[in-house]
Amino acid sequence: MSLTSTPFFVLTILITICALVALFVFWNRIPGPRPARLGGRLGLALFSQLTAVVAVMVYVNNSMGPFYESWSDLFGGSSAPPVTTAVGGGGQHGHGGGQAGDGKLHFTEYSPGVMKARTVGARSGIDGSVYVWLPPQYRDPAYAQTSFPVVELLPGTPGTPQAWFGTMRVQDEMQKLMAQGKVKPMIMVSAKLNTLGGNTDAGCADIPGTAKTATWLAEDVPALVRSNFRAARGADGWGIMGYSAGAYCAVNLTVQHPETFRAAVSLSGYNTPESPLVTRDPSLARANNPYLLLKQAKQQPPVSFLMAGSLQDQGTVPAARALLGVLHQPGASRLLTVQTGGHTPDVWRGMLPAALTWLSARTASQGTAS
Repeated sequence: MSLTSTPFFVLTILITICALVALFVFWNRIPGPRPARLGGRLGLALFSQLTAVVAVMVYVNNSMGPFYESWSDLFGGSSAPPVTTAVGGGGQHGHGGGQAGDGKLHFTEYSPGVMKARTVGARSGIDGSVYVWLPPQYRDPAYAQTSFPVVELLPGTPGTPQAWFGTMRVQDEMQKLMAQGKVKPMIMVSAKLNTLGGNTDAGCADIPGTAKTATWLAEDVPALVRSNFRAARGADGWGIMGYSAGAYCAVNLTVQHPETFRAAVSLSGYNTPESPLVTRDPSLARANNPYLLLKQAKQQPPVSFLMAGSLQDQGTVPAARALLGVLHQPGASRLLTVQTGGHTPDVWRGMLPAALTWLSARTASQGTAS
């Protein structure tokens, strides 16, 4: 039974109800000496509390994330063995089963307007899901020869990629802004960030002997999107946006891979790696510190940043100002602040209109005829 399925959530509710009924029914009916009766009552009380906590956690996971998409995400590991496949040229999205040698994927509907495919990165070997939203213009005959700009979306840690189309509702915001003429059509794609499952933070880095998360996000996912959709070929047509740990990752990947991304949005992010898997190696930590990389670079990459944070979310605005402060040529880079709100999806949803408008201006001009 799926961790995020409605039947599993209903099952947790039923178990909670049964536990409470058992607590009241058997409270004064437990046989044996007094210590045994007290122990039985304590056990019933603890079990009823535990079932209630599990039900609430399942509800929060499903409604605010999901933070964990599957049992393997929750406990770590992967349900599929690692394989290696080739990634080929671009074109229309594939309809075959699985992933072919040319990188074509079989997409199924995840939610209205959002497609999902399971794949394994050819260069990283990471097994993960990719979620894609196409603007309505993608299937309009008038745009049949158009390559669309792309925004890659990263969740926090723990978190799952579909949170962008669930809790964040980025597709709804895109529809509103396009109707208002504030943004141009862009493809939205979100891929697995928590590549090690459970609560293990992969640090958005290529960690020797562990996981090549950066390669997965900056090389494999873009290659797969280009292979399956009419997506912009050059880096000028690609942006990346994340919140919390995903915000740090978006900036870090843009600094390290300007050949893939030219614009990054950080929603309540930070500048230095926090994953113990990264920080335990000083050289790896330095290599994944976008602030230091920019500060020490004699020639900075031709990228731009929208750094956003709440004044009530301690550390995010100072971190944003610090990174913008080391840019040699700020150009289109901007600071976006809000007065109130913590480290929450409500704050990040409120930042979406400005973030998407900024990304559209940085990438939409690259949507050209194929």
